[in-house]
Amino acid sequence: MSSQQLAGRRAIVTGAASGFGAGVTVALAERGVECVATDVDIDRLTQVVDSSQTGLVSPVRLDVGDARQWAALIDEHGPFDIAILNAGVATNHIRPEGSLPLLGLDGERYRTVMGANVDGVVFGMQAVLPHMVETGLGDILVTASVAGLVPIAPDPVYGLTKHAVVGLVRSMAAAIDGHHEPLDVHVSAICPGFADTAILSDTAKETITSLGLELLTVDRVVGTMLRALEERQNGAQWVVWPGQEDRCYEWTPLIELPFGDK
Repeated sequence: MSSQQLAGRRAIVTGAASGFGAGVTVALAERGVECVATDVDIDRLTQVVDSSQTGLVSPVRLDVGDARQWAALIDEHGPFDIAILNAGVATNHIRPEGSLPLLGLDGERYRTVMGANVDGVVFGMQAVLPHMVETGLGDILVTASVAGLVPIAPDPVYGLTKHAVVGLVRSMAAAIDGHHEPLDVHVSAICPGFADTAILSDTAKETITSLGLELLTVDRVVGTMLRALEERQNGAQWVVWPGQEDRCYEWTPLIELPFGDK
């Protein structure tokens, strides 16, 4: 999908106050997309609006883990034919130093992580899909992670949430492909490696770079996000890794099931 084809469309971006969300919001607005940028940090959202300088970005406070807030947002600011479901948090920094993962993760913090990383994607899809189905056109892009494809020992709960959204993307894509009426609706995910964003602490970034690993830049990942929107491969998981070309993850099925696989 070219910039010309994107122009005039309407997008919602979650987790838009920083990192990939801020970057893709500005990039979409530059291509003529009207964007509703959402986050719980309204002050930083305002900075994103100012940096856009297109007049196409509106800041709206949204807790993605609250279905009622999603409904109110759609009523007031919708509908949308592009949804970038990007909001997310990590958990490895909130356990006692030296302890095993999961230890020190209390119920309240657990629900916060699940609300942002899983509920926010489910509620977001539920909110935007009715309009997309009605019009027959839509694109949903979910920010997952390589932690949704391989184990991540330092943060198993983060891995849990990213495996969950990868499974949701693959399964929803299969459901769309099998819908009784043809739909020009595509659901896909990006799966970046370690990136230079606020989701990693400075200490974590230092540890990663000391191991000889390169941190992805926001621009690099945003470029892949735009490519995913352009190529519209339903159910794809775009792997973003330093020094390698973008590619879609390939699964090796062990069994064949009658209701489809991606």
